[in-house]
Amino acid sequence: MRVTRDRRRLAAWGVGLALLALFWGGLWRGLDHSILTRVPVLDEAHYLREAAAIQAGRLLPDQPAVMSPLYPWLVAATGSGRELDPDGVRIGAPPHGVRILQAVLWLGIVVALYGAARRLLPGRWAGVPPLLFAFYRPAAVFVTTSLLEIPLAFTVTLALCLLPPRAAAAGPGGAGPGGAEPSDARRAALLGALIGAATLLRGVAVVLVVPAALALIPPASARGRRRVSHRPLLALAGVLLAVIAPAIIGNSVLSGRLVGPTLNGGQNFYIGQGKDANGFFRTFSGFDFEHDPAGVTFLSGRTGRRLTGPAEADALWRSEALAWARDFPVRSLGLWLKKVWLHFVGVEIDQVTPLAAWTRDAPLLRGLPVPWAVIAAGGLAGLMLRGRERAWRPWALAIVLYVAAQSLFFVVSRYRLALVPALCLFAAGWGAEVARRGGRARLVAAGVGLAAALIIWPWGLGTARDTWRATGLANEARRWARSATAPDLARAERLYREAVTVDPTQAQAWQGLARVLLAAGRQGEAESALADGALRALPPGLLDRDLITLLLRDGRSEAALPRLVQYLRDRPDDREMQHALIVALGQTGRPEQAIEAARRFVASAPDDPQGYVDLGVLLARTGRRDEAREVFTRGLQRRPSDPNLRRNLELLGPSPAAPFPR
Repeated sequence: MRVTRDRRRLAAWGVGLALLALFWGGLWRGLDHSILTRVPVLDEAHYLREAAAIQAGRLLPDQPAVMSPLYPWLVAATGSGRELDPDGVRIGAPPHGVRILQAVLWLGIVVALYGAARRLLPGRWAGVPPLLFAFYRPAAVFVTTSLLEIPLAFTVTLALCLLPPRAAAAGPGGAGPGGAEPSDARRAALLGALIGAATLLRGVAVVLVVPAALALIPPASARGRRRVSHRPLLALAGVLLAVIAPAIIGNSVLSGRLVGPTLNGGQNFYIGQGKDANGFFRTFSGFDFEHDPAGVTFLSGRTGRRLTGPAEADALWRSEALAWARDFPVRSLGLWLKKVWLHFVGVEIDQVTPLAAWTRDAPLLRGLPVPWAVIAAGGLAGLMLRGRERAWRPWALAIVLYVAAQSLFFVVSRYRLALVPALCLFAAGWGAEVARRGGRARLVAAGVGLAAALIIWPWGLGTARDTWRATGLANEARRWARSATAPDLARAERLYREAVTVDPTQAQAWQGLARVLLAAGRQGEAESALADGALRALPPGLLDRDLITLLLRDGRSEAALPRLVQYLRDRPDDREMQHALIVALGQTGRPEQAIEAARRFVASAPDDPQGYVDLGVLLARTGRRDEAREVFTRGLQRRPSDPNLRRNLELLGPSPAAPFPR
């Protein structure tokens, strides 16, 4: 009889795995030719490029790791799908290796969640948490992408499953030396390895060390007079440090100072707490996240000096965000509380690419119907109802600490995925309590569920949801534009136009529309799009800048001048536009006005060599060579290593008769 049951169980597993293989195979076949997988953007493109460099033989990086130092190694170890052409379009085979790895980890989450549910829930409820996770559509999407969300969710979930409710005191004859079970140290070492791996995927996961350490410490009431062994805690800390130490040492050596495993914390902190922060991800005009994720070039332009690398950029981002937090503490606290709420708000924050786009290209995803609102409301209700129970306490503490730490930065849907398995468990825990209790106790449990539903309701997010949709449309359009064929450019144009209709304040959508129109040879329409966007986009001025640049590139300095003057009246510190004004004045036959503008540039930015170059060249071209020589010399005193100043001084030469190049 037992043999028959085992065979049936084995057959059931076989059928289940076969159905999963058919599902994933069908899903990936539908997405192999989708623009969503052929053109990776932002973080995904970064990880693929890093993996390609590792596969090509780069074992030691030449720059500090800005994002996860571990995930590119996972991608590199899984084979195909890393090759991108100069436009960022995938060439070669699809990324089957990383998909298969992440599908296995996805299944590992389902199995681990089932094991935890069997310990914490009545038998008939044990299947609910894994089913909630398995039918949550974004989890399947992240299996398909080259993003770290599935490995992170796996390591976090497995670590939580290994946490004991609270270590008990050693019983007579059952303890190792010092009163600790030998298995406690092994469990602690495995926990250290899992938390370390999660930290190398996303730094905030290090907070899991707190519930892990508390779970390994015997309660005071159980210690008695026996000496408590510290071996489990030492094993936890030792293995954790051993896992993350190589990344810390490597980053610190390359940075010249002690830094963490990744160098995007300062930037993410600024996005979440700095100027114009609203709790969500936001970008900046002129910031190329894909090719310069640390913002070194962007900040170099903003500060007027060349930054030494990602470590200095990270410090600048962090110091500016801290300054805002220090000057506006009430605002900072309010932002943090808003982001705590956004972790549970019952809508998808799918700014990068809307789920609708993935479902369009992979109809199989329609078979995964569980919405985030159900997981969030049920999970929050279970957290409030059962979080203080001894068996559930480590899971509750992990959720609270993770949300608190992540809320220092910003919130998007994929950042919440690591919480989904735990919230599925709490949602089932709440449902089991409602079903078990009777009378007044059931009303209390139902009331907690209602309160959770009210909390996760997207109060006041109507405008923000338009912004998410517009951003998602613009990002999909950006993928189509990379393909650069006429039909794909037309598709990109339609998506950009839809984006600016949904939310006309999105400057990046107007910029993308103008780029697509320029690529199609429709410069007049591109100028009209920028002019229209300049009147509607926020913050004001971004599109004026692009329109000015386009006019100057086309040699139309006379048309650009009025816009330049108005732009600099509102933003006198924009050094690139100060230089553009000087050039435009010179090209339109206004040398004296150009010289005065250059003098203002030098006075406002005495450490920027461009101002000295502009002023010196103008003086030399108008025959005032001694003044020009003095300007170049003064600039070199400020920036002695600047090659442009030195070259111009050499071209000027000692002889008054030597012609100066025009």
